[in-house]
Amino acid sequence: MSFSYSKKSFGWMFLLAFVLEEGRAQQPKFLPLQPHKVQWANAVIKNALKTKDTIQLAEGYYLYGKIYEASGDYLTAKRYFMRSLRIQEKRGDSEELARLYTRLSGLGFTFYNYADALRYAQLSLAVAQRMGSDKALLRAYAQMRGIHETDWTRMEGKINKNALKPNYDSVLYYLRKIEPLARRSPDPLELATVNNYLGYELRRRNDPTAIVYIENVLKIYTKQKKTADQVGAMVYLADTYLQFGQHQQAKHLLAKATQLRGTMPSPNEQGLQSAFEVTYVHYYQAIGDWKRAFEHVEKLHELERNRFLADREGAASRLSVEYETEKKEAQLKSQQKELALSNENQNIQRRFLIAISVLLVGAVLATVAFYRLYRKNQRISRQNTELVHEQNHRVKNNLQLVSSLLTLQSNRLTDAAAKNAVEDTQLRIEVMVILQRKLYDGDHLTSVYLLEFMQELVEIVLQTFSYEHVQVIYDISPALEVSIDHALRIGFIVNELATNACKYAFPDHPNPKFKVACSTQGDVFELKAADNGKGFQLPKAADGSKNKSFGMQLIQLQVKQLDGTYRFDTTQGTAFQMQFKV
Repeated sequence: MSFSYSKKSFGWMFLLAFVLEEGRAQQPKFLPLQPHKVQWANAVIKNALKTKDTIQLAEGYYLYGKIYEASGDYLTAKRYFMRSLRIQEKRGDSEELARLYTRLSGLGFTFYNYADALRYAQLSLAVAQRMGSDKALLRAYAQMRGIHETDWTRMEGKINKNALKPNYDSVLYYLRKIEPLARRSPDPLELATVNNYLGYELRRRNDPTAIVYIENVLKIYTKQKKTADQVGAMVYLADTYLQFGQHQQAKHLLAKATQLRGTMPSPNEQGLQSAFEVTYVHYYQAIGDWKRAFEHVEKLHELERNRFLADREGAASRLSVEYETEKKEAQLKSQQKELALSNENQNIQRRFLIAISVLLVGAVLATVAFYRLYRKNQRISRQNTELVHEQNHRVKNNLQLVSSLLTLQSNRLTDAAAKNAVEDTQLRIEVMVILQRKLYDGDHLTSVYLLEFMQELVEIVLQTFSYEHVQVIYDISPALEVSIDHALRIGFIVNELATNACKYAFPDHPNPKFKVACSTQGDVFELKAADNGKGFQLPKAADGSKNKSFGMQLIQLQVKQLDGTYRFDTTQGTAFQMQFKV
């Protein structure tokens, strides 16, 4: 049976083989600037201005550009690079000028601007060629290779049919240019990186000379005692052997890699594990052992599943921590303002009492002063109310920003499970958005009317799943009012129940219904939510326990934080009942 490789598997294995490539991922927020680097750049610029040294001034601007680029503030970084460029271009050709052009070309990638990326890379190459500098030529050729390797038709999550596709002939051309320069470099890892790229490009062309280059990579890592890189190169070389039908060599190399991996401090690093599993899948496919190939496919899927679950739970935890942090900061600021106001009032009253005891005849003046104090307190009270409203407004805007970012991320995902997870998280954030809007739009700052909150929450869930026709019954008094914390946790629970109903109860149901009832008896609050679906069985974990899904865990967590009790009834549809003391 023949054994073939796809280009997609080439690229994945290439990444797993520890090829070093600078990532250009956009950050939603700028990272903090590194103080020691800022201090150094300031010292360089200060000394340049003192000595009137324009070359040193250009270097200071360049350092600032690097600092802001590292923080993710690419626009500010470009402004500093351009300041440095205006000085360096007047000097003529230099290592610093070639380096600046390369940096600006890199920002062309960041801004998805092919014209800028190519123009500055060509300028860097021209300067390097005129100077004959190996160091500058290495940078310029590497930048040109990256430009021709990039698929400019798929940038920023959009498809532009008029943009340029990868030109792999040009990629190989520039790699051939880099190879002799890397051989002359005092750093052997430069040659290892170039050989890795060449091996990958030759594999893409099904050229068996790829083996020679990847073997050279392994030799360099072995000599340099880079154990992790050595194991990665062995796995990649084994996969290359398989591509060209050298099954025994691949088997022998995989065995050595497995043995060497046992000596590593972190042998179970997930990327390395995945590389091994992929190569074993290819090996057993090649020799026709489909059973063992399937076993390794299952292991690979389990690794990817664990990674996905960790990412999802981590994202939910970060959102929860951010919300709690913002809430505590708002409370702290409010307390600080109240304390300052209290201190100010005490000082004023103390002065007022002294004036009364010293000069009784100043009663009229004291009355005037008291009236003015009354007006001032009214004004401060109005200001405090406005400040609280402003805080609520900012929290609401931040939550809407997070929801928008999740929408953008969901649109870029292709995996259905991942997309559903992001959409579920977005609905949970929508609970906080609705609650914050009720606080901001209403007259009360610490409580909300539950009926209005529930109606808007359930309506958004139904609209999200296109179930606007579902009959919703609310048994909630319009005057029922609860605190912010209680409303948030009740909202999370109802959101999960409504979401589950849309997923499992309403599909193919001729007359779907959903009911929400809330009431208080003394100091006991009771929530009931039910649908008329076919009911569902709570999922079981491997140890036989229940309620291990993320949604169920979220419901359990909210009930626990309310110090309440709950139960499910699935005999007629799915009914949920919860009680807690308010």
